[in-house]
Amino acid sequence: MKRILNVLALGLILVSCAPKQQAEAPADLLSKDIVINVLIDLYKAEATVSTQHLPKDEAMNAYIALQDNIYTKNNVDSAAFNKSYNFYLKNRVEEAAEIQKTVVERLKEEKEELSKNQTNNGLIEE
Repeated sequence: MKRILNVLALGLILVSCAPKQQAEAPADLLSKDIVINVLIDLYKAEATVSTQHLPKDEAMNAYIALQDNIYTKNNVDSAAFNKSYNFYLKNRVEEAAEIQKTVVERLKEEKEELSKNQTNNGLIEE
């Protein structure tokens, strides 16, 4: 979770340094909701792989497989996602910050819900 927050903080720093002029959005720009959903899934995939303690090459292969599934699940390809995400970071600073904030909030909500469910199911003692 700390790594995710560090990545998000870095993203916000980069966003704050972005140029202020408003560039025209590309025709294939993904919506903020899709970018948010993909980012959440990617962070969760990274966390899943990192907790497996796999050798580096196996971890990379596992992450790539999860990443491909995430793009398929969200009906996007990696090029379209990267192009859209980079556009938001470079040209739509406020929207990029909103995306990052939403990602963090939703990840926190999911973590709290998971902890609550584990506590309620007796998996974690209070």
